[in-house]
Amino acid sequence: MLKPDHLLDHLRNERFHDPRPLLLPHSPTGRLGYSYRGSIGGWRTVAGYIAGLRRWPVMWFPDANIVFRPDTVGIWDALRAAAIGSPYGSTVISGVVEAEMQEWLEKPYHHAERAVTIRTAMEQETWIKKWRLPTVGPLLSALYGYTHLLGFRRTLAKACPDGITLLGTNPADKTITLNAVRNRLGARAEGLAKKGRKDSEKTGFINISDELHCLMTIVYALQNRRDCVILTTDPDHLEIFYKAQWFIDTHYRAWLVARLIHEGRYGVPNRQLEGTNGYFDGPLTLYPRVSAHLREVLPPQYQGVGVGVLYVGGDDRIRWAKFPFETQMLEMIHTRGATEGRCTDLFGEQNVHVDLGPLSADFDKPHLGIGKDKVETFTANGILSRVSRLDLELSVSCRERLVPVGEYGL
Repeated sequence: MLKPDHLLDHLRNERFHDPRPLLLPHSPTGRLGYSYRGSIGGWRTVAGYIAGLRRWPVMWFPDANIVFRPDTVGIWDALRAAAIGSPYGSTVISGVVEAEMQEWLEKPYHHAERAVTIRTAMEQETWIKKWRLPTVGPLLSALYGYTHLLGFRRTLAKACPDGITLLGTNPADKTITLNAVRNRLGARAEGLAKKGRKDSEKTGFINISDELHCLMTIVYALQNRRDCVILTTDPDHLEIFYKAQWFIDTHYRAWLVARLIHEGRYGVPNRQLEGTNGYFDGPLTLYPRVSAHLREVLPPQYQGVGVGVLYVGGDDRIRWAKFPFETQMLEMIHTRGATEGRCTDLFGEQNVHVDLGPLSADFDKPHLGIGKDKVETFTANGILSRVSRLDLELSVSCRERLVPVGEYGL
């Protein structure tokens, strides 16, 4: 029996489709085109992808759940084989996954031989490389900021300081709260909200390590200019990756258009919006978007790097999500870290947003805006992150824009 695939249901549901003028035509070159596909198979099939004669020249990022499962023994043999002849190895263990499996590596209570093999490869950095967070700097700040932004959806069923949830429900009434999440935001949001509530009840905090692992994979790919794929049995990674690539793509276009505006090559503003529903501190200067999708702001010269998620469920099906990032996105991510969460440093404390979310309902044509963000602050491991309220609104929204979706094939 097939498991529910809420992301696929969302992509197929016309309720969530953009109006036709906003849809991006699928690029024949695959530039910035998200794709979601599937096929019949399981871990044995994936092992063939990794180590077969036509294997891909990619770096594999196994999630922690791949480490402990008995049915993934062939994956680790394949990963070791795929590294033969490569100076880079085949496998990267992020700092998130390293922490999650540290106890097992030191005192394996099952799969002891696998633990020794993995631990030795990690220590000697042969076919497994380790990639940890930077200790200081804008990249660290940006990674934490994006992690909080993506993880915000896990807080929807949790009590706010006033005792009610963000949707105005009593968190003690779990059924009403989760139904409210589903009815207003869709099944995609409900699953993460439910897990966030359980984390909070169990440990007192919400676990957003999956979000950080996904973002670390993307940044590693951009830094090293190598295609990367996350291996997982957790469908949350598909949802997290979908939202991550959308935010990074959207912020990338904002970063690019900010330069054009600053250089006087974009056009002139046509109005100021005084009432911004608490999303901005002061007025918002509005510019009509030259096109709905802003493809014209993309640089003509670019280098693409592919990142994806390969998910194997328990229904004999493999699901793929892929997105071709562009290496200049790393400069945008650095900018967000250096400016405490803004896409540009060209307008003082003001930020550029190319998706105005709920404010867009006031316009008959697509606009972008420049204004000073109202922000919410988050702290993790001593790192303070400031995230704009508008981005938080877009985080929980299920009407993402600027995503050309490829064939589902499922």
